[in-house]
Amino acid sequence: CKALLGIIDARRLLRTDLLPHSVAGIFINFHSEGLPEFFARPSTGPTISGSFDYLAPTDGRSQYRGKIEDHCNGLVLLEDYLENHYVVNPATRQWDSLPPRLSMSRSKEMDADFRYQEYLVFDPTVSPNYQVFVIPNPRRKTKPEDFGYNKRLDELDPVMEKSEWPPSVCALHVFSSRSGRWEERSFIRDGEAAGTIADMRQHSEWYYDKHYAVYCRGALYVHCKTDFIMRISLSNDKYQVIKPPLHGELGEFQKLHLGRSEKGVYLASCEASLIMVWVLDESCGQMNWVLKHSSCLPPILDYDRPVLGPWVLQDINYNGYLKERKELIEGGEDTEYMKELKENKLELNSGKEELVEEKFEWDSENDNILHKEDVVDARGNGYFDILGFHPYKEIAFLGVSMYRGIAYHLKDSKVQDLGYLYPTTCHLALPNECFITESFPYTPCLTGHR
Repeated sequence: CKALLGIIDARRLLRTDLLPHSVAGIFINFHSEGLPEFFARPSTGPTISGSFDYLAPTDGRSQYRGKIEDHCNGLVLLEDYLENHYVVNPATRQWDSLPPRLSMSRSKEMDADFRYQEYLVFDPTVSPNYQVFVIPNPRRKTKPEDFGYNKRLDELDPVMEKSEWPPSVCALHVFSSRSGRWEERSFIRDGEAAGTIADMRQHSEWYYDKHYAVYCRGALYVHCKTDFIMRISLSNDKYQVIKPPLHGELGEFQKLHLGRSEKGVYLASCEASLIMVWVLDESCGQMNWVLKHSSCLPPILDYDRPVLGPWVLQDINYNGYLKERKELIEGGEDTEYMKELKENKLELNSGKEELVEEKFEWDSENDNILHKEDVVDARGNGYFDILGFHPYKEIAFLGVSMYRGIAYHLKDSKVQDLGYLYPTTCHLALPNECFITESFPYTPCLTGHR
């Protein structure tokens, strides 16, 4: 992985102005789209793109297809549709292709029992190396009376079902850029387990549910099934289970979102218009969630109106679709789909040039603040998605019904309108296929070769 090690200073002669310190935008995976999108404020700095068109696809396609799995301090972890993994620095366009990871079990039957999620660990102020952790979660089983039941895959082992989870010694597969290979590392549990494997299987799940992770102060915090947090200490190979603040009290569609912000590790919940945010207090060796903020979000007026800025979606999927259609249609003639897409694009782009010329940097305190006349006094005017946290200020980034991005200040409930984030090509998809699956506030790391 020598190429990617060049993204930071191997001699540790680090320039602080080149390290992650600001949010350049938000990478977003949409369920209906083949490429990640980048929702960003236009800047005079290096162009950050969500297309990753500089990657070399392994299947002969003209461009990368896949999604972003994780982000950590300027590096992103990508997975393509063939399940190949890449670690990429979007700011420098340097990347590594990871070797296939070791089999996570000794039999396919065991693979049927667990789902695996990869998480990235990287801190350029400490080391030029990165790691990728693979975290297992017990898979929900189909019951014999349910459609799709497969006896070989879904039959339960009574002994396994009674086993503690996570186990007292948890073996994780970890990739290290230092060694360039996958290794198995054992972490010893400090404290109680979260429950049994049977308890984990009862937890409802959707195939697109995302559990995020945070790397903070030498530990990896992973959001797991039943909403417990697994705190993995990289220095002493121990881990502990942190129970969630609303254990067993979440609504059917209420999800928790783990993230990092000004004071460390944060956990947020958003149901209807109610947003709740907790901060993890680790003082005196105890792990306690402290309620930081609880408030009803104001319904946003005309949230689905396609207006620009100050942040702009790069519409990577539209550009890729346009290119593919031109190659397929003889003579380059437009279809009705193409005409409709171009009309939508022209409407959205009508004020783009003027916006870019006006100013280049987003003011996280004063830009596009929504006032009383910008909200309505009605419930249900758009639902809210948590897109992530600003890592250096107490700001939560939210999506309004997938159309509008806003910045919500936890200290004073101030709301800033970021702009329109609905991809143009979503007009081609069925309504029930259009939703956000993952989102990652991105902090560019610009350190390079010496």
